[in-house]
Amino acid sequence: MDEQNTPVTPRERRKTSPRRPSSNMIRGLFAAIIACVLCIAITAGVMCLIFFGKFGGVSNFKLAQKLAEVKDVIDENYIGESGDQDIIDAASAAMVTATGDQWSYYMTPEEYVAYQMYSANEYAGIGVTIQAESTGGGYRIVAVTADSPAEKAGLTAGDIILSVDDEDVSGMSLVEVQQLIRSKVDKTIAFTIRGTDGQSRNVSVDCTVIHTNPVTFELMDNNIGYIRITNFESGSGDGAVKAIDQLLSDGASSLIFDVRGNPGGKLTELITLLDHVLPEGDIFVSVDKSGKETVTTSDNLCVKVPMCVLVNGSTYSAAEFFAAALQEYDWATIVGEQTSGKGRSQTTIALSDGSAVHISSAKYLTPQRTDLSETGGLVPDIVRSQVMETVTDPDTGETIEQESETDAQLEAAIAALQ
Repeated sequence: MDEQNTPVTPRERRKTSPRRPSSNMIRGLFAAIIACVLCIAITAGVMCLIFFGKFGGVSNFKLAQKLAEVKDVIDENYIGESGDQDIIDAASAAMVTATGDQWSYYMTPEEYVAYQMYSANEYAGIGVTIQAESTGGGYRIVAVTADSPAEKAGLTAGDIILSVDDEDVSGMSLVEVQQLIRSKVDKTIAFTIRGTDGQSRNVSVDCTVIHTNPVTFELMDNNIGYIRITNFESGSGDGAVKAIDQLLSDGASSLIFDVRGNPGGKLTELITLLDHVLPEGDIFVSVDKSGKETVTTSDNLCVKVPMCVLVNGSTYSAAEFFAAALQEYDWATIVGEQTSGKGRSQTTIALSDGSAVHISSAKYLTPQRTDLSETGGLVPDIVRSQVMETVTDPDTGETIEQESETDAQLEAAIAALQ
């Protein structure tokens, strides 16, 4: 039987013929494709808006591309080992440094934690001040904080730290030794110490959070109240106010404020002190990036007794603006050396990984609108340098120059008050 001549019924034809898509199916498929394209476009657009909105637009996108290219070159070609975190930290620090502003800097997460503690007048440690030993390696203890873990463990000035938890510190920088000790907060550290007798011993010391007092005071001869302010971080404003009130209550008839070596600190602490001391009027001016001025004023309550302020080349920021305000109000005689001239304020901005950027965001002006950064610092009313003397180091036999035990600047301030 010839197969080609076999009749085929209409029903059989429907079963064997290919089915053509209907117009509704075509329209549905086309709509689905369009929807997918739109979804992808919208998603890409949103991602671009998020990136450009959060990270600053096209220029920052190009910067990110460049950094990624450099990182790829390192990954693909560098023969040694490179740590991703080290590269990120170095690149971040370099970007801030490139602004050319000496007061702006990047902090790693560990550095930011230490900065926050410092701002609260706290630090993690054992309570010693150290410096590199010139002979024999190690780090010499030059001062021990009273009632600190170090003092309780029997450490004294002159002892030399040789190792920390069996890590030799001789090849480390000062910062590395400090960070090593701070990293062991809330732990007991095993130190190998070489004493002043030349003998080595092992000492266990608790590493803890130590609170520091930025304000000390005393009533000196001739009823002169002396107030030392080491920084303007947390608690310094109220501490200085309490010191003033206590000294006046104890019979002080004049005051000396010592802000030599004071690195500055928080504006709020400075304002607290200025408002207490000065009469009614402008006491501080801040100018933001757009040029807008914010003026802080004092009330009419004040402290009116003869005053002096001691300053030097290491008097920075809030400390020199404190002295400048009292000078401009003719409220105190400024004694010492020209100050540093840091008339810029910084904002600390925390980043997503725990690091932070400390960036200059405003400039400070004195009550009379003087920019100390432009003038190069505050010039004292009485310019007086410390007396230097040459001595021989008893341990090394080297001849060194150091400040005389006679405080010429303090003596000049006392004389000005009499």
